[in-house]
Amino acid sequence: MNRIGSLRPSALLGSRLLGSPTPGTPARRARTDYRLGSPGRPATVPTLLIADFDNSGSVTSPAGTDPLSNRFAEVAHAFSVVARRGARHELGAVLHFDAPSSGEVRPTQITRRRFVRLRAGLHVPPDGAGTSELGPSLRRATEIADAFPDHAATLVVLSDFWLLDPDPSSTLRELAEFPGDVHAVVLGNRLGSRALDDHIAVTHIERDDPPGAVARALFSSLVARRPGSYVHAPM
Repeated sequence: MNRIGSLRPSALLGSRLLGSPTPGTPARRARTDYRLGSPGRPATVPTLLIADFDNSGSVTSPAGTDPLSNRFAEVAHAFSVVARRGARHELGAVLHFDAPSSGEVRPTQITRRRFVRLRAGLHVPPDGAGTSELGPSLRRATEIADAFPDHAATLVVLSDFWLLDPDPSSTLRELAEFPGDVHAVVLGNRLGSRALDDHIAVTHIERDDPPGAVARALFSSLVARRPGSYVHAPM
């Protein structure tokens, strides 16, 4: 296991992710002319993907890692591509570091019919305080996974990992113990990812990455258990 400690960003990076919802507004349509890959066919086992969003100032402020919050629009696009060929035994959920909040979407079928419900949680919750603490939403994610023991669970955390939990080391150990796969989508802060457990999958999103980087990261977790799927390499 890597050394775990309090995380501080090496820099607060401006973002090239374009298009934004305002707080409390579902993600608007954004560029979708980038290639994600093929969603393949429905998974042969029940699955559950939980997307957990950090909406703290170090992410959303003008000097933050995603000041325009386009991560929501890109995640919505990734969900929509899979939903076109989705199945009722494939579930998605949305959480925010501010937990509980009105932005939470409980496990929902990733299908055309249910996609609108998933998309409704993809915004900065109007009742959120913009906390930098991962712990509350992580515990909520674990509760959800435990409530669906027959589903192969994946937790995708979208954050710069500049955590202000009372004990960041303990929180990151708890993250490594999540009952399923964990994918850390690290927004701009490469230094922070060094504190993550070795078995956690890590994708770094940098300020110079082209549109679609966040969508492609989430898509890779969405299709991981779908036969015939593949993810396009970034252009």
